[in-house]
Parts: sequence; C-alpha cells; structure tokens
Amino acid sequence: MATIVIVDDSELTLDRVRSILEKAGHRVVTVNSPFGTSAAIVREKPDLVLIDVAMPALSGDVLVSIARRRAGSEATKIVLHSSANATELSAKAVACGANGFIQKTADPVTFLRQVEGFLGSTPKSGR
Repeated sequence: MATIVIVDDSELTLDRVRSILEKAGHRVVTVNSPFGTSAAIVREKPDLVLIDVAMPALSGDVLVSIARRRAGSEATKIVLHSSANATELSAKAVACGANGFIQKTADPVTFLRQVEGFLGSTPKSGR
C-alpha cells in the first residue's frame, strides 16, 4: 500500500482519482489547492504526489519546484497530472523537475497502470 497525495482544484477529479486509488489499496490524501501542498508532503511523506497543472493562482509545474524546495522532497516522486497533450506535459515535467506525467483519462485501468508504474519506478524515470 502506497501513500499518494493528489493536488487538484477540481473536487470531481479528487473524488474520482481517490476512489480509483483507494479501491486499489492505496492510502490517499487530497489537497484542493496548491497552497498547503508542501505541508501535506512533509506531514504525509507520500510515495507519490500527483499535481494538476492547470490550477488558479499557481500552476502545477511551478508548484513542483516550490514543493521540492520547501518540503525537501527530492526523494518523493512528483508527477504532473493533466489533460494537456503529451508533448507539452513532457516538456513541463522536465523543466520543473517532476518525475514525469500522467494524462487525465476516463479509463481507470489505464490510470492505475500508470500510477503503479511510477510507484515501481526509480526517480526521473519519465512516463
């Protein structure tokens, strides 16, 4: 069982992703704003953090850099989670120091397979 922190301003996305991950046996902590993410990472010591890119006030790619600095979370896998295209997400992930990205999908099997890939991968493994 992994601990996963999900950061997204959409309650619908938080509920859907939490449900998928909890059914797979993971412990899930949700954060509905970019503010408080660093504190959640320090407090929860997650195995994985999924961060939405398009959030008001602070984009997810900027948040990755801040979280890494403030939470001292270099060892924590942080992954961008967005509906943006793969080329854009890949570039953002590299630029901000994320471990990769997962495109938002309506297919829970695909989503869970990608999450499990990051949980089993080494840092900086990409998608």
